[in-house]
Amino acid sequence: MRSFWKVFFAAWVFVIVIVGAPGACAAGFDTFTLGLPADASTLDPQQAVDTMSFAVTKHINEPLVTVDGKTKELTPVLAERWEILDQQTYKFYLRKGVKFHNGEPFTAEDVVFSLKRVADPKSAYANSRGRFIDMNGFEILDDHTLIVRTVGPVGGWLESMKHPYASIYSKKAVEQAGADYFRNPVGTGPFKFKKWVKGESIELEAFEDYYGKKPNFKNFHIRVLPDDSSRVIALETGKVDMIYAAPANDQERLNQPSSKVKVIKAPGLNLIYLGMNTQKKPLNDPRVRLAIDYAINKDAYDQVVYQGNSTRPAGPLVPLSTFTPAAPKIYPYDLAKAKALLTEAGYPEGMTVKLWISNFQDRVNGATVIQSMLAQVGIKVEIEAFESGVLDERLATKGQDLIISTWGMQTNRDAGQFWLPLFHSKAIGPTNWTILSDPELDRLIDTANATVDAAARKELFQRIWDKLDILHPMVCLSVPNELYGARKDLKGLEDLYDGRINYLGNLSL
Repeated sequence: MRSFWKVFFAAWVFVIVIVGAPGACAAGFDTFTLGLPADASTLDPQQAVDTMSFAVTKHINEPLVTVDGKTKELTPVLAERWEILDQQTYKFYLRKGVKFHNGEPFTAEDVVFSLKRVADPKSAYANSRGRFIDMNGFEILDDHTLIVRTVGPVGGWLESMKHPYASIYSKKAVEQAGADYFRNPVGTGPFKFKKWVKGESIELEAFEDYYGKKPNFKNFHIRVLPDDSSRVIALETGKVDMIYAAPANDQERLNQPSSKVKVIKAPGLNLIYLGMNTQKKPLNDPRVRLAIDYAINKDAYDQVVYQGNSTRPAGPLVPLSTFTPAAPKIYPYDLAKAKALLTEAGYPEGMTVKLWISNFQDRVNGATVIQSMLAQVGIKVEIEAFESGVLDERLATKGQDLIISTWGMQTNRDAGQFWLPLFHSKAIGPTNWTILSDPELDRLIDTANATVDAAARKELFQRIWDKLDILHPMVCLSVPNELYGARKDLKGLEDLYDGRINYLGNLSL
């Protein structure tokens, strides 16, 4: 009898410990599995230009500072604090006691190595972000204090470190791995790399010596599931705990009370736009471009293409940008006004234009909607759909009339950096697909991106916004919501504000 009570008491104590222990809500959550619509191209952030690579390396690597996705405020990461000594000189005070995944201590030497690596010709960012780094402007004051200089004043330079280009590397790990580093990355982040089966899966595990808040799960598995249906089935059958890019047309079914899964909306970070070739007749006339804007019912476009899961942008910017324009002018659906503008421009009978798109389903659906709408004002639209890579080649010829494309703010919330590749004349061809060339606009963008003072930049951003409103190179159609699919008991998805480049270690059951 005595042995019975001894066993009973031991079992009861065990239950109390398990139920009452901190983090007990995550019991059985040893492994978290995420389904991605594509594989990473590389696990070296300074070589990556794709969202899926960044979605993975976000958990491995960290920058000195970042911008909080929700508050839009500059936030310390590996740098505890910093001082701006002058418009191109920054002093960083680094966290102490931080280790890399290979056990090496994090020091100022690693910061200098990492930022110099951005400007190396082998970096994907050598001619963009890298050209702002003064290679001779570094001073190491001690292991945890250093000075970094930019090449002249650079507006929003600290904020730009939200982009994975600013990841801090272990100098020793990179030099030892050489050209194979992208297969076995080493960072300071909450998770360390374990395994990568190209085209199938990536495995990470919690880093026991992480200096900050530990992740809520030990193992982080990523499965590559390009097909929408396969990704949804994997979620419904419990093979994954969460998916990115949940299909909008499955949202209602997945959110039924009887469902074991759910779909959560998050603010979108990608602007979907109809670009107009500003150098080619008849679209070189601003009145024609404005008429096209009035002829498109953006609310109907959203309903058909995104089933209402989007935000209507006020202009060429994503609402989550750190800059919000004052009193933006809205262009409503107004066929009478569109026809009047076309008549004024000398096209009372309309015209024929070609619309180039990639063959993604939302682009195809959107093109069909726009074709129908513009027909109502006499504009005949001929749709030509291409594979994504082929479309890029075609756009390099500058032969487009209209295009439907997208530009995002997942890695940077700065308006100046957002507008630079879209509208500056030096970006014509690679990314300025409206072929917009305006000397005053170029000057304003260059000045804003060379201005450090926040108040002065805000004034410049407003002037750029107003100028773009006059030039009207694009119709801003939609900012689609990000849709996350997840098991119904997964908590924390409401705090995700960075598109598909979120830190997921705080999710719990």
